[in-house]
Amino acid sequence: MGALKNSKEKITSKQLALLHIAKSQLGLDDMDYRSVLDLYGGVESAKNLTADGFKSVMAYLEKIGFKNKAKRVYQKNKPLYADPNGLPYPAQLNKVNQLFIDMEMLEPERQQGFCRRVIKKPWPQTRDETSKVIEGLKAMLARKKKSL
Repeated sequence: MGALKNSKEKITSKQLALLHIAKSQLGLDDMDYRSVLDLYGGVESAKNLTADGFKSVMAYLEKIGFKNKAKRVYQKNKPLYADPNGLPYPAQLNKVNQLFIDMEMLEPERQQGFCRRVIKKPWPQTRDETSKVIEGLKAMLARKKKSL
């Protein structure tokens, strides 16, 4: 459960923000929201919630329809992004190819030349390198469109 180790510790600012997102997504007015905090968390203010209270309140809010898109709050010690040294995602490679087409760089020599300037290799081998190539191509495309 996030950075909370002891159930007596207060919730983090990200967890507090998640509660406020849930409140607005569900359309709860202040009185209803405070009632939920009191019934399921045993507190009058979200700032006073403990780890156990947070779990209980979130379980209830999800039960009544909150769609939690930020599951990261519940997971401990997991990286936000996948391994940057892993193989590039197919979507990344498709984006690189599409940007080369948009830039009218259809010849493999020009594509490899660009990659060598950006990442010192003829073609990206990792996710991180692919991201650098994508960002470089996007910047070039933006300059090209601006000059037209």
